[in-house]
Amino acid sequence: MVCVRSAEYFRFMSSVKQPSRTPSQAQNTRVRVVIWLAGGAGLLVAIALLLGSGLADILRFIDIAGWRLLWLVPLHLVPLACYGCAWRSLLVEERAPGGLYDEQDDELVPSRVYLTWAAVVREAVGVLLPVARVGGEVVGARLLIRRGISGTTAGASVVVELMLTVVAQLIFALTGFVLLLGYPMVGQVGRIVGLGLLASALGVVLFFVVQRRWGLFRLMERALSFIAGDALTRVIGDPARLDEAIHVMFRRTRRVLACSAWQLTGMVAGAFELWVTLRLLGRPTSMRASIVLESLSTAVQSITFMVPAGLGAQEGGFVLFGAAVGLSPQVALALSLARRVRQIALGLPALGSWYWTERRARRPSVASAT
Repeated sequence: MVCVRSAEYFRFMSSVKQPSRTPSQAQNTRVRVVIWLAGGAGLLVAIALLLGSGLADILRFIDIAGWRLLWLVPLHLVPLACYGCAWRSLLVEERAPGGLYDEQDDELVPSRVYLTWAAVVREAVGVLLPVARVGGEVVGARLLIRRGISGTTAGASVVVELMLTVVAQLIFALTGFVLLLGYPMVGQVGRIVGLGLLASALGVVLFFVVQRRWGLFRLMERALSFIAGDALTRVIGDPARLDEAIHVMFRRTRRVLACSAWQLTGMVAGAFELWVTLRLLGRPTSMRASIVLESLSTAVQSITFMVPAGLGAQEGGFVLFGAAVGLSPQVALALSLARRVRQIALGLPALGSWYWTERRARRPSVASAT
């Protein structure tokens, strides 16, 4: 069944290139145009910040770190392993009535190692490929299907994990905002961040209230399908079953709390990685400042999720919040470049491994077809 789904996926991807266009293909084209335009605008912002702040001064900090920046690659596996554990928390059955698995389904749950690799691939797709950040979620669902998880369960776990990530990021951003208030140079930045977080909190609360009354989960699935295209629908299957599976997962309170705890742990680990990066650049700072930078800059990138790789958003967030905690624009942009180096060093092998698994899965399906 996995091979059949793989064959269907590749046939779909190849059909997009055909001259005749269906309405859904035209929609996919419009979304791709928006993504490319957003990416181009973000790239221009990033270049303007780099040139305006003095590229030579920025590269001087990168030169201080040198090859030691490669230590960030294994270090970044720590938060990704936490996200893999968070994802797995939603897939493990509690043996409660109305669950999604039968007696043998616990054996199908992928290992933590596999889900960590899947989390690496998901991030690499969102960072290095010209897609919106949710493109990695579609790939994540497909990787679960390869391990025998049904498309409905895989899609539900991705949607629930994405929703819980939004809540965890909001909690993390609120923590960063509280820590930010202790700095003397907050000023206008603090007011802007406070208003943004207040609006985000109200939005999250409204979302969960509305979904309990009108089933907004299905609306979210449609929004993801609009952004990711028909590939998502082909992966998850019937939207009605997906909506039911999402509600079942959300009723497992212990699993939801475990997932959220692992996500917050991963975010703190990401702040520690940022703390190490600044030390490598020769500008050590406190863990408090690192949490402020990591939490609030990540929130900015989440808001601009349609911009591939967070181009411009990451650089602008580091400059804005870096100034509030006492970092110069040159140090903030050097920090952003160091993170880009890590993203490429870790992301390219991840994409290569994903491409290899796709080719490996495709060969049996072609053979069986003949």
